[in-house]
Amino acid sequence: MIKELLKSNIQILPQVDSWEEAIKIASSPLLEKGYIEPRYIDTMISKVNELGFYIVLSEDVAMPHSRPEDGVLKMGMAMLKLDKPVKFGNNDIQIVITLAAKDNESHIDALTNLVELLNDDEKIKKIKLAKTNQEILEII
Repeated sequence: MIKELLKSNIQILPQVDSWEEAIKIASSPLLEKGYIEPRYIDTMISKVNELGFYIVLSEDVAMPHSRPEDGVLKMGMAMLKLDKPVKFGNNDIQIVITLAAKDNESHIDALTNLVELLNDDEKIKKIKLAKTNQEILEII
């Protein structure tokens, strides 16, 4: 399921200047395709400012997200892979996966797939080295 959600929503960049910029860029495919409203991105950033870096899932991966009522129109997922890590608090993050969940249940399968991916250190290493979207999809 995660592969289908990410299929046309992967971006690869050399670097970004800040974690805020990483969230904005990672979310842009979802915004452009009408999955989220602009306020969803603003809410994700303000939640991190308020609550801290709870979105950091592992030493390399962050998953910005917020509540469905904060501007989700359709369930979606997008990925930003950075060649050079960006600081999310004390963590050097290279993979930013934005989750837009329409409700509290429909995204469970996607999260299960994501957890399986994150638990596979070899796949995460390969994604960090990947140079193309197709390469990332094949790894997933």
